[in-house]
This record gives sequence, structure tokens and C-alpha cells, in this order.
Amino acid sequence: MTTIMHYDLPVTRILQRELLVCSPDTTLAVAASRMHEARCGSILVVDPALPEQVLGIWTEKDALALDFNDPHALERPVIEVMSTPVKTLPDHASLGEAAVRFKQDRIRHLLVVDGSGRAQGVVSQTDVVNNQGIEFYVHLRNVESVVKSLPLQVEAETPMAEVVQRMREARCDAAIVCAKGVKGILTGQDVLRLISQGTLATTAGRVASFPLIIVPRDATLYQARQLFAERRIRHLGVAGDDGDIVGLLSYADILDSVEQEYVRELQAALADQALRLQKSEQALALASKVAETSLEAIMITDHRQIIRSVNPAFTLITGYTAEEAIGRDTRLLKSGLHDRAFYEAMYERITESGEWRGEIMNRRKNGEIYPEAMTITAVRNAAGIISNYVCVFSDISEQRRSESDLAESRQQLEQQSNLTESILDTLPLMVTVRDEAGRFVVVNELAASVLGKGKPDLVGCPDEEVLPAETIKRLREDDLKAVQSGKVVVREERLALDTDNPRHYLSYRRAIRLGRRQLTIAASVDITERKHAETMLAVERQVLRLIAEDAPLQRTLELLSGKVEKAVPRARAMVLLRGGPAREDGGVPMSLGAAPSLPAWFRETLTSSVLFARDATCGPALHFGVQHLCDDVRLDPRFSPSRERLDRLGVLSVWSTPIMSPGRDSLGVFTLFLDDCRRPTPLEQETLDHACKMAAIAIERSRASAELQRLATTDTLTGLANRSRFLDTAGEEWARSRRFGHALGVLMIDVDHFKRINDTHGHAAGDAALRHIAACLGTGIREVDRLGRMGGEEFAMVLPETDGVGAMQVAERLRQTVAAEPFMLADGVPLRLTVSIGVTVRVERDDVLDRLFARADEALYEAKRNGRNQAVFNNGALN
Repeated sequence: MTTIMHYDLPVTRILQRELLVCSPDTTLAVAASRMHEARCGSILVVDPALPEQVLGIWTEKDALALDFNDPHALERPVIEVMSTPVKTLPDHASLGEAAVRFKQDRIRHLLVVDGSGRAQGVVSQTDVVNNQGIEFYVHLRNVESVVKSLPLQVEAETPMAEVVQRMREARCDAAIVCAKGVKGILTGQDVLRLISQGTLATTAGRVASFPLIIVPRDATLYQARQLFAERRIRHLGVAGDDGDIVGLLSYADILDSVEQEYVRELQAALADQALRLQKSEQALALASKVAETSLEAIMITDHRQIIRSVNPAFTLITGYTAEEAIGRDTRLLKSGLHDRAFYEAMYERITESGEWRGEIMNRRKNGEIYPEAMTITAVRNAAGIISNYVCVFSDISEQRRSESDLAESRQQLEQQSNLTESILDTLPLMVTVRDEAGRFVVVNELAASVLGKGKPDLVGCPDEEVLPAETIKRLREDDLKAVQSGKVVVREERLALDTDNPRHYLSYRRAIRLGRRQLTIAASVDITERKHAETMLAVERQVLRLIAEDAPLQRTLELLSGKVEKAVPRARAMVLLRGGPAREDGGVPMSLGAAPSLPAWFRETLTSSVLFARDATCGPALHFGVQHLCDDVRLDPRFSPSRERLDRLGVLSVWSTPIMSPGRDSLGVFTLFLDDCRRPTPLEQETLDHACKMAAIAIERSRASAELQRLATTDTLTGLANRSRFLDTAGEEWARSRRFGHALGVLMIDVDHFKRINDTHGHAAGDAALRHIAACLGTGIREVDRLGRMGGEEFAMVLPETDGVGAMQVAERLRQTVAAEPFMLADGVPLRLTVSIGVTVRVERDDVLDRLFARADEALYEAKRNGRNQAVFNNGALN
């Protein structure tokens, strides 16, 4: 952007300080070449012996004075054709003065010199025009206002010698060159370039620049000046309405306008000065009246500090009348409280700057010392010497008392404010005060810590810069409720400034109005730990209720997994249950307890697995009973075997916590998969520990329930179903057989001569024999077949979808198995065991299951009567 310049600014602001110089014997060709290379319109001629002495100047305009027909013209030394003496301008001259000189002397360059005549730089017409501000171009409306006459026009074939001659005669620095309907421009710069090339014998068309840049005559001078700067040219063609060239605009044309504007401003300045003089006389009379009525004392002294004039307020303040004061030294008023150095510094300041302002202690006529606010101004005569001092002062005793009272009040207020701030910072509450625009007015230390900024940074800060949009919306709603109701608004809210660690607050808000300001006071208590405890207590109650309801273990573990996933952001839970003791190779069989958020393809890989101590984090957690955490699975070699699955899940960190019984036995592992790299927060760790504790209770209760169920339905000696359990399952198969019309076989089995074994070898041997028989009967039967001990040495079996032939085949196979399987007593003595079996099947007339058992019993007794160790079939008529 062009800097706005004024006519009265010194030329030193724009002059070119780097001077282009040459010696007097420099040839014109060399001088022109150097000017062309430097893009400079002039060169100074100096004496090498006296470089500070400028002999003359050679410019583009001087180049037009050469005789182009002289073959030796370019070899002439510059001293023969230079302009001398050089036109100079003092460095304190203004831009307006430079413009006038350019017009008066009809030159384009001025040498700027200091007071000693030393060259400071060169200023040109171009410099003056380029540095005119926009206000100058506002005065001059268009280019037509400065174009004077039709430009010189020549044909392209015209010899340069003729063109230069015609330019000299026309006293112009440029000519329009016409070449086959195209117009170009030939300027002093082009002539200078031609001279620098060392040849003059050429035509105008070869030297001119094409095409001529043209502007319409109604274009503004500002637009023209912009084209000069952008194209780096000094001439523009001016076209009329019909497109013909009506003029040639140059920097000199604009400069003439600068000079005119400068003269116009000088005239305006003279008129303004006369007006100001008139107003000054009026102001002087008015000032005299003001001094008489002023409440401030005015005292005028001479340069020796002798009082020469005072106003009425002087008497009111000091007690001295005008007659008592005039003619006396100002020491009349001194209090004696200021030392000599004070007054020396005062008058030194007045001498330097012309004025002193400050407070001083003076003495009234009655001897009272009082404070004054004083201004002393020096008045200088035409020679610049101080002739008078004007002292204006006022009594500030009341002001001092008021300031003292105000300072004391401020101190008390500051103490009260500090006390209030200390109280707020001590309270375990987050306290804020916000205005109706949401800007924080008051913030205590706890609130600043939660919001993550210092207290000074938060005061005046809009709430949207530190709080999420959702929270701000809720705050606005509560603020409005507090204003409308005039009561305290209570809300329990969740604040998630840290998305991985949200906090819960119980907030109280009240609206107050202080003058025109509507403010909202908020006090919030962090109840995160309480909410966490309530959540864990609720989970505990839910788990205990499920346990009391004898719900499946998987349901309980899925409930715990869901609660943990809710408490730990972006986490997915998995519970692995220990399936038995460690194998010989160290592996522990595991089963999947719960994984509600994991995909089905991942759960399928966990249905039945074995964990070793080296397996990722689950293995060591299970084997060693301590928590194992992995911040980044990408860097942990233990996860290499499962890297592909974890990448598919998007897992970055894994936390595995052992589920331990009260006796410190490992029951399983509670594992969390997270999609970010981090470790658990204290609350998250507490949640995990609590979940594992509740999982241990649920697992042990489930195992105890299963054991009770087993004890209630299992024969403790043989491990087979007891009588009650066998009859229940037999009844189910009986009902299914009748409903679908399927065959059903029943076997009653009795150990032969069992009483003899007890009597001969003891009850321990009898128990061992029963266990041996049960093991033999359990081999070779189907999974759907039901086997149980009815009591004593009697066993029973139900065979679904088995007819009489099949039932007899099963009975005979079982009999042979028992007879063939050797049985050893505790002392190593072998004992041969056999069984008798009664067999029957369901027939249409059977309406209850007991009929089948009765027929099977009859067949069993028949086998006993027939010699034992045999199977007998009974379908209602023994056969």
C-alpha cells in the first residue's frame, strides 16, 4: 500500500541516497551504459581527487542534446556535455518545494544537500509523484485535467538523429512511433539505452518500445499512477472517445499538478493563519475572564521567579492578596519540606521540556502546610529564551483525605476479598460465578484445576472455550431455571472433560443480579466416588439376587461384564473359567464364561482352550494369581500368536485380572480388551477388583450348587444316579415313549451272592464290589441310556427306543462284561462276580411305569431261581 505523503514532509523521506557518479573524463557511451544498468535517469560528475565536490550532472534530458550525426559524439567526455552547476535542494525542504523547483527550473533531478553543502542523495520527479498519497489523487479527477497538447509522432523509419532533433525542438522527452498502424513510445530512457549500446545510426522503430500503453482520457490520475508503477514506465498514451491519441501523460504532467496543489495549500495555510490570529486575540480575552473565574490558582512570574500576576483563586487558596504577593519571590509560599535537589530537578525539567507537573507541599499565609497539584509552564520570547513562568495549582487537601479514606476502604475490601477467596479455595467444592454471556467472573482453585486452566486465565474466559457443547447447553437451561424461579436449582451431572475419566458432580445454582449484571453462582460437589460406590453396591445386589434365584452362571458373569464395560470407556470384557487342575504339561483347561461384546467368531475360539503361564496376560494372571497389564500389544512379544485376531478386533491394550477364591485359589481370569494404549485409573482398578470379587462369589456358589445337585441325585458309593434321580429320568423317558409310540426297555440287575461277599470279606469289600459292578455296567451303553442304583446290590437301567431283542442283547452284553472283568480284593485275592438281569419292554396295556419295573423284577427273580448269572425276558408272560 502506498504511504500517504504530505507536501510539507521533508524530501529526505524519499530521496535516493545511493549516488551514481563518474569521473569527468568518462565517455558518454560508458556513462549511458552505467545509467542504463542502474536504471537511473542521472549520473553525477565528480572529481576523483575531491569526491565530495560535485562538478555537474548528466541526465536523460542532456542525452537528447547530442548530435546524432556526429560519428564521434559517443566518445566525448561527459564533462563537455554535463549540466553545471548542479541544481540543489536543502535537506530540510519539503516535497511541495521540490515540486515547485522542478517546474521553475524545468529539470527532472535535484541534488539534496545538508547544511554544509554535502550531497545527501538525489530526488527526481518520479520520486515525488510515486510518493503522493491517495488524497492528492482525490483532488485531481482524471488524466484529461493535466494533458496539455498533442504529442510528437514520428514514423518507424525515421532516423534517430532526426527524431532526437525534433524532440529537442518540441522540448519534449518522448515521442510516439507509428509502425504499420501500431503505436509505440520512444523516450529519453530509450535514447540513453541507444547511447549505452555505442551506436546512433538506426531508426526510431528499432529503438521504440511497443505497444504504447494507453488509458482513456476519463481515467483517474490514481489509475494512471498505478499503471506507471506496475509497468515501470514513465509515459502513457491518452485516448479520446474515438480511440485516437489526444495526448501523452508523463510524470512531469502529474508533477505540475503537485506544484499547483502545493501553492493552493500554501494560500489556504496563509488564510488559515490569519483566521487563527483573529481567534487567538479572542481567546486571549476569554482566557483573562476564565483566569478570573477559575477555581484553580494562577500565578505568573518572571524568569527570576518574581510574582507578576495572580488571580482571585490564588488569594482564596494561599491567603495572600494580590497586593501582598505581586513583586515578591515565590519562596514566599515554600513549606521547607522540599530540599534544593527537588527544585533543581523541577526547573531542569521545565528547561528541557517546557513544563513540569506534580505535587508539592506549600505554606499558606497562616502557616498551614497543605498539598498542591501544580503545573508550571515556561513561556519563551522570540529569541527562545524563557521570559515567564505560568503556575496553575489547586489545593488537594480534601482530595488527599478522600484518597486516604478510599485507600483504607480498598485495603479492607482487599482483605475481605482475600479472606473470601481463601475460604472458597479451602472448600472441597468447585465454585464458579458466570455472567449471562457465559464468561467466568469468579473461579476457585478446585474449579480451575478441574477445568484445566489457571484462575487468572479463566476469569473473563467464555465457558465454551473450556466446556463441551453438551455441558454448556445444560448449564444454559439450569441458568434460565434459576433466573425464572429465583430458587436454588439442584442437578446431578456428569462432566467428561477427560473422556477417559468422567466425573460426577452434585451442583447447586442460584441466580443473582448485581446492578445491571445477571450472574449465576454455582457450587458443585464431586460425587464420583460415591456414585462409583453406589454403582458397585447396585451390581453387588444384582449379582446376589441372581445367585439367590439360582440363575445360570453365564448370566451373572455377563451382567458383571456389562457393568465393567460401562465403567471403563471403549473396553470389551471376557471371563475365562478354570475347568480343572493343571495338566502334566502345565496347561490349565479353560472354558468361556462370558464375552457379551466380543464377536461370535472370537468367542468360538475360546469355547475350549488351555492356558499356559506364558500365554499373553491371561496365562500369568491365572497361574500366578496377580494382575497383568499390557499397555501396547504391538510391542509385547507374548501377543505374537494372537496378533492377527487382536488386530481384527482393533485391540491395543489388554488388562487381565485373576478371579481368586477366599482361599487364594484361581477360579478364572477377567480380561478387558481396549482400543487405546493406557493403564486403568484408580476408579477403573477398583471396579475391576470388585467385579472379580463378585465373579468369585458367583463361581463358587455355582460350583457349590452343582455339587449339592450332584449329591442330591448321585449315589455316593458308585457315582451313578441314585434311586430318586433314576426314577425321575426313567419317568421322563416313559412319558416320551408313550407320547411318540417309541419302544422302551427296562433292566433290573442284581449282584449274585452279594451277602456272602459282605459276610466273608467285609463291608469294605462289598462296597468295592459294587463300585466295580457300576463301572462295568457303565461301559458299552449309549449316552441316552439311563443307569442307576436302586439300593443295596440292585441296579436298574432304562433303554429308550429299544425293543425286546435289543434289550436282551444289552442285558447279555452287560452280564458277560461283569463275569469276564476280574475283580481283586484289597489283599490281592481275585473274586469272580456275576449278575442276574430281568428284562422287559413297554407294551400297549402298560399305563404306568411301575408295571415295567414289576415285570422286570419278576424276570430278575426268575433268573435267580434258574441259577443266577443270566438274563430273563418278561413281556407279561414269562418266556
